Amino acid sequence: MEFITERLILRPWKDTDAQSLYEYAKNPNVGPIAGWPVHTSVENSLDIIKNVLSAPETYAVCLKEDNKAIGSIGLIPSMQSHTKATSDEIEVGYWIGVPFWGNGYIPEAVEMIQKHAFEDLGYKAMWCGYYDGNEKSKRCQEKCGFVYHHTEENKPCELMGDIRTEHFTYITREQWEVNKLASPKTAVLYVHGKGGKATEAEHYTKLFPECDVYGLDYKNFTPWETKGEIQSEVDSLKRKYDDIILIANSIGAFFSMNAKIEKAIKKAYFISPIVNMEQLITNMMQWANVTESELQEKLNIETEFGETLSWEYLSYVRNNPICWDVPTHILYGSKDNLTSIDTITEFANNHKAKLTVMEGGEHWFHTEDQMAFLDNWIKENLTLTKLQ
Repeated sequence: MEFITERLILRPWKDTDAQSLYEYAKNPNVGPIAGWPVHTSVENSLDIIKNVLSAPETYAVCLKEDNKAIGSIGLIPSMQSHTKATSDEIEVGYWIGVPFWGNGYIPEAVEMIQKHAFEDLGYKAMWCGYYDGNEKSKRCQEKCGFVYHHTEENKPCELMGDIRTEHFTYITREQWEVNKLASPKTAVLYVHGKGGKATEAEHYTKLFPECDVYGLDYKNFTPWETKGEIQSEVDSLKRKYDDIILIANSIGAFFSMNAKIEKAIKKAYFISPIVNMEQLITNMMQWANVTESELQEKLNIETEFGETLSWEYLSYVRNNPICWDVPTHILYGSKDNLTSIDTITEFANNHKAKLTVMEGGEHWFHTEDQMAFLDNWIKENLTLTKLQ
């Protein structure tokens, strides 16, 4: 049996998945916290596929784009479950590779498996659990409607050979049906900057506890290519949610504005945004002592500071000016070395955005003080919104 969701394929495991399974299951951040040891080789992963993942109702979690296994999800019957499940109840277990954290893939997979368990298989309730400290699994279960049931201490974890505290959650078929009818919540979409990653979105889950937070792992790095990726993600979220809040960092803000998604965005939070890409490129040309005629002739010029100047990129920026009409809050560091205070102020004034400046802040907000300032900035603006 195979299931298709908006972004995923859930299918039975195959022997040919061994390499992919090993790629993600060898990471010590995946298995041990879920109660199973890291995989030691492709052969070890193949053995797990043959003897564990071949169990009924166990599925490889794959992205639609390549059908490559990146995680696993499965139903565990009462006789094999270590929960309090009765014969008409079922347990669900899951994991996903680290590169795919923060994208909401597992909640999407769990929601499909819940539908299968309740509607196709007729179970009356579903159990899930997480070991103490596994906050990611806890948040996933909360998103999928599971409610805390009980905690068991001093519980042996046989595969890891240790003793743990385990928390259990529970959802009935009736609760699941009610949740299906509930109004969609707000989605938060995080678009990272250069050198960033989608998993940075996890930082914002605690700041938006009532929302589902997603990180976009875009694959391309030019505005004409990322445009389609961002539009596709926003279109997908629009089908599930009433509102979308955008958080975008550095060049991620430029990519987002270029994607023409403003009609779908309720509010935006920009952190050190690139708001005038043409000016940034011409500044870099000056730093590299490159004239416009030279760039037009050579098309691409490598610089000593690691950036490639591109005539195609500059031409695109000039031919596709930014239009942005979304209620926007901007956080800017006074020591930002990519965008001047005059440039960011002009953009804020022209687009009726609220600008906050952190004295001493850098383009990359990363220190403890900077992150605390960032968190307070979001909390204060969320509070103001609720009071309005």
